[in-house]
Amino acid sequence: MIPSIPPELLLTIFELAVHTPFDPEVQPPSLETSSSLDDLIIGKPPPSTEASIGTTSARIHIDANYPESQLESGIIAHETNPFTPLDISHVCRDWREIAFSSPELWSSIYVADGHLSTVHLLQLWLQNSGSRPLDLVFRETNGDISQSNTIVEMLKVAAAHSRRWRSFKLRLRRGRLWMNKVMEALGGIETPLLETLAFNFSIDSNQGSPPFNDAWIPLITNSPQLQELQMWSSMDHSKDFLLAVPFHRLTTITLPMVSFQRDSLFLNSLRRCEVLETLTISLNLGHSYPSSSDATVSIPSLRHLNLIGSSPICNLLLNLHLPSLISLSLHTRYYDMQLNARRLGNDVYMALEDFFTRSQCHLRSFKIRDEEVDFEGRLLSLLHHPGLRGLGELRVGSTVGERTLEWLGGGDPTSTPPFQDLKHIHLEAFAADPKILSATVVAMTGSRIRGNGLLRSLTVGFLSETQLIYETRAWNGLVADRGGLGVDKVFYFASNAERARRLRGEFLYRDFSLIQGW
Repeated sequence: MIPSIPPELLLTIFELAVHTPFDPEVQPPSLETSSSLDDLIIGKPPPSTEASIGTTSARIHIDANYPESQLESGIIAHETNPFTPLDISHVCRDWREIAFSSPELWSSIYVADGHLSTVHLLQLWLQNSGSRPLDLVFRETNGDISQSNTIVEMLKVAAAHSRRWRSFKLRLRRGRLWMNKVMEALGGIETPLLETLAFNFSIDSNQGSPPFNDAWIPLITNSPQLQELQMWSSMDHSKDFLLAVPFHRLTTITLPMVSFQRDSLFLNSLRRCEVLETLTISLNLGHSYPSSSDATVSIPSLRHLNLIGSSPICNLLLNLHLPSLISLSLHTRYYDMQLNARRLGNDVYMALEDFFTRSQCHLRSFKIRDEEVDFEGRLLSLLHHPGLRGLGELRVGSTVGERTLEWLGGGDPTSTPPFQDLKHIHLEAFAADPKILSATVVAMTGSRIRGNGLLRSLTVGFLSETQLIYETRAWNGLVADRGGLGVDKVFYFASNAERARRLRGEFLYRDFSLIQGW
């Protein structure tokens, strides 16, 4: 007789099942395709893949290859996970009772597209969520979203529970909504708990729609707990809208696929920020951007900056003064190479050096991805800047070679490695010299451990399966000699497919992709 599982344990399992990120491309090692114990340990792919990989960088396409675009229509409980509490409720009567009586399973609601059956499904989710605060996201998939009236009807259903909204996000790019109907659905609602607001959708211009921002000014001004805004497209909003935004209270601003005009009202409004900690910006292609000027935007409270784009990043960096910044993530080449965008050259690195010097910030975390030629040499030059001296985390998403490892290890075995506080190293694509088979990664790790002993995690993606096996065995030998290193190590084969998968995960930020069109 199989002992019954306590309901409390079942509920914990259910929460993990519906609220854990899901990537259908992640597969465990297969016993059928692995020919040796080493293959199983390191997750080696089938032998036929290495020859087709080489050292070519994985490319990411802007539109369709993202988890948010691969979901079916309906309602789920997580941005990428299609498994829902309804799936649990269909297993047996006991599971159904536990699922339907557990509001924590139903309080995160991701509504995709607008079909008539989804209205009743949304009502069920809202009913089962009890009195818990709600996180609501309305978005489209790659399916048919022509049912604009149904979407408005679901907004009305959700608006009846607005006093429980903790976050409300609406992003529909391909369908068209009538602005006056959206304002009618959301008009007069109370949102005392609302902390996060995101909005973007296409307007049906044939309906004589009122200005887009008219729907959001009342929602913003009537949300005393609002702390995070997420907005797309051009940020040159009206003065009335910008005056309504509580910049002094915002802690997080996310701007996917935006463009800034010269003397941008939005950028100038950032001067009003008093407690802003995180700013994330992905720049749209083919638009104008602010020129550098003496009117630098200073945000003394900002600690985390994420920038995605191409050459306009330089101008944006030259317009910012962030003295408290401790974390910077930078992606300079995120688009398909067929777009043939202008090369960055050294400009972005010159802009970074100027930005570090002007802000006098001291970074603790630096993440960078750049696919330009001679990226490694420019990176190593930048890493000498005093503003990076106290780094505790370094992540490099582009291909690096032994020059980087030798520098991180201090070069000469008797030298002191740089970044004495460095605890976390992540190199997504390491290309070793194919003519010299040596455990360069393990040698660098040994130098750092001897130098300061602070290294706590090491993640390296190898472009060569042979190098991966060699480094893994060398690591095991080092561990055997020292009796444990205290380092959380992850070695993997960085195939193009694996790198593209990881890249998609980076760009999926706070429920939406940062590089899909507005």
